[in-house]
Amino acid sequence: MSDTRTRILDLANQLTQSKGFNGFSYLDLAAEIGIKNSSIHYHFKAKADLALAMVERHRETTTKQFAQLDHGVESPQARLSSVIRYFEADLRDGKICLCGMMAAEFQSISEEVRRELALYFRGFQDWLSKQFSEMGHANPPQSALQFLSALEGSLLLARIQGDVSVVSQALDGFVNG
Repeated sequence: MSDTRTRILDLANQLTQSKGFNGFSYLDLAAEIGIKNSSIHYHFKAKADLALAMVERHRETTTKQFAQLDHGVESPQARLSSVIRYFEADLRDGKICLCGMMAAEFQSISEEVRRELALYFRGFQDWLSKQFSEMGHANPPQSALQFLSALEGSLLLARIQGDVSVVSQALDGFVNG
């Protein structure tokens, strides 16, 4: 991946997580990076192409991070705590879940991006289900869905309330309960 393409994706991720995908334009990206608008179009013909590349990259990165947690963190409770801390750190930086933000803009994203978002959330739920299975939950898929729903909802509430601790308060019962 070229350095310019990576810089565009990195900035688009940051802006999406802080303002939403519809909260910036190619002109905003070009001005911030210090390149011409046509350079953005060279790498991403349409904003839908940029959105797809962002979600694909995020899904790949998350899959690798989950594998690292599975191999590097001993207990499922500690792995879930790591996930919570990751999202809390994003909130402290003024960001919210990239795919959650994109999903909130469902009506304005392409069908391809919707499919990629569905794959991201399915992969996240599958990984969570594995954690809850290891923890001995009676219905791991249901626990995974509840955790993910509580996570995404608590991120919104924490942002509105200006209190990052809302996330761990909402999810503590899954880890310690």
